[in-house]
Amino acid sequence: VYDIDQAEMLMTGGGLRLTTPSQVLTARDSLEYWSQKRMAVARGNAVAVTTDARRLAADVLVAFIEEDQPAAPRPVVPPQGGAEPPGAGSKLKRMEAYGNVEARTATDIVRGDRAVYLPATGVARVLGNVRVTSGQNQINGPAADVNMRTGVTRMLADPGARVQGVIMPNSGADAGPPAAGQPGVKR
Repeated sequence: VYDIDQAEMLMTGGGLRLTTPSQVLTARDSLEYWSQKRMAVARGNAVAVTTDARRLAADVLVAFIEEDQPAAPRPVVPPQGGAEPPGAGSKLKRMEAYGNVEARTATDIVRGDRAVYLPATGVARVLGNVRVTSGQNQINGPAADVNMRTGVTRMLADPGARVQGVIMPNSGADAGPPAAGQPGVKR
């Protein structure tokens, strides 16, 4: 459905996708696009993936888009054969994620209640019941900064509070020197 007066598009059905030169935004339930507000909303198993495989998923993703290169104002035209599709010639300015948020890096999975991702810095701040999982290790806290470019995640604690976690020891030869009187592994 496209509202010409409001320049709003609502898509439902299968294979919902909004593509910019550097990101793909998909959704299961609906995908809304407001060209005058330069905003898209993906609902239901919403996933944003960048060309370099950074991934942010949530129940709802709200993308704020800006023109890649500022251009003269142009009239809003409904998508038709040959017309420029929504998202073309633009880039992601900011993304907000709500409900069952999951940010993935090469080594970590970070889950929380909500997040804000800024592509310019590559950092996603995940908030509310945050769980950082790396292999068998897990750290829990109120917030975390996830650098989606470097893969480094930093857990943040409230003032006077502590983060909690379970860190599994390494096994095998990397377990450290044996205790006195016990057989050891030669290195």
